[in-house]
Amino acid sequence: MSDGLTAAPTHQDAPAPDRARRPVWLVAALQALVIVVVFAAVGLAAGWLWHHLWDVPKGVVSGGQWYTNEAGLRDDFSGVGWYVAISLVCGLVLGTLAALLLRRSELVTMAAVLVGSALAAYLMLRMGQHLSPPDPHVLARSAEDGTELKGALRVRGWPPRGAFTFGALVGVALVYGISVTRTPSELRSEPAPRPDDAPQG
Repeated sequence: MSDGLTAAPTHQDAPAPDRARRPVWLVAALQALVIVVVFAAVGLAAGWLWHHLWDVPKGVVSGGQWYTNEAGLRDDFSGVGWYVAISLVCGLVLGTLAALLLRRSELVTMAAVLVGSALAAYLMLRMGQHLSPPDPHVLARSAEDGTELKGALRVRGWPPRGAFTFGALVGVALVYGISVTRTPSELRSEPAPRPDDAPQG
């Protein structure tokens, strides 16, 4: 039977500040902004790395056209290969980190990764082309025969340019796929009921 007395609230009984009161849309927007900014910064760095790993092909002008030898053709093709390799690795790493560290909203993370990876691919391409020599095919139109010109970084077609986004989506999919099949930590830490704990009839 209650004696009608109520204990005075102590300091421990005071409600803790609720961080969940922050607007959900604000947290999601900040999360998306962080992802896009990080992707953009890595895209610029990847463009610098792409240019410095590339062997510049060389050729000569003849009849207003730029011609290169077999080694130059290999170097020209290696530019596309380096672009795909670097963008795939960067996209995979960033997509994985975004899915692991920013779990506030999976849909927002996915959308931000799509936008950020597309922006990163564009900035990587622009940075590499900005650092590379000018297009020799354009310069050859006004150059004298026998003039030596260096090749330029270029990526033809959309499939290679989608490598950054593809790698990022693979990273996100791997993390989300593992998270779905993983048992929650609360269930793993909870001891299994023993047979002798069953209620007596």
